[in-house]
Amino acid sequence: MHPAGLQATGARRGIGWAPPLKAIGGDADTSSMRNAPATESVTEKLRRFPVFAALPDSDIESIAGLVRVRRHPKGAFVVMRGEPATGLYLLSAGRLKLTIASPDGKELVLGHLTAPAHFGEASLADGQPHAADVVAVTDVETLVLGSRDLSDTVRARPRVAMSLIGALSERLAETIARLEDLTFHDAAHRVMRVVLNIATAQHDASGAPLVRGFTHYDIATLAGTSRETASRVISSLARDGIVEIRGRAILVDMDRLCAEMRRV
Repeated sequence: MHPAGLQATGARRGIGWAPPLKAIGGDADTSSMRNAPATESVTEKLRRFPVFAALPDSDIESIAGLVRVRRHPKGAFVVMRGEPATGLYLLSAGRLKLTIASPDGKELVLGHLTAPAHFGEASLADGQPHAADVVAVTDVETLVLGSRDLSDTVRARPRVAMSLIGALSERLAETIARLEDLTFHDAAHRVMRVVLNIATAQHDASGAPLVRGFTHYDIATLAGTSRETASRVISSLARDGIVEIRGRAILVDMDRLCAEMRRV
């Protein structure tokens, strides 16, 4: 489960850690499945993943022959917590959320993944069951490389192993940072951080600092607070002119939001 990407955007603006949201673009909720060429081959899809970026075409073509293509509709469970880990999942289209539900129905969202992203590589090291549910936020497509094939790939291509180790290390750092954030910052600050980092990722991707495709509930669960608190913070930011509500999107003045976060 690879929620990276936005940690760097938050740190770049000097406001610390960002909730784990992988390379979120503003149009992720519309599903990149609609934008990908219908004739795109598995080999072409694999080339988009950084974990395979350093491999020659012949290696990528070999791996393409091993993966299974799976498609899931919005709302479907791609994997369920406690299920045996079966290999590496490569998200080639759409968006997923990583979540844990309590017996009384409360939800802890660990992060969102937007294509291209991957999860499940820890199975190579420990073989433990999945630690969280992975749910399709949009229609999604995954390419699944089974555990045995993943193991063979890593043995034959050490550069893949190094990329996966790097992803696991990054995830550990993000987990520590999130615990620090939950301990030392209040809910309002965490909501602002989520808004800032989604907007920053969208700005980096398309030039527009928008929060789009995320409901107030989505923002709240990423910030570790209630939907009511998230709505109240966003409304306050709108009254102060720091954000502007545009239908279902939020236009963010990132410099003013950074200043507000430092103030509080």
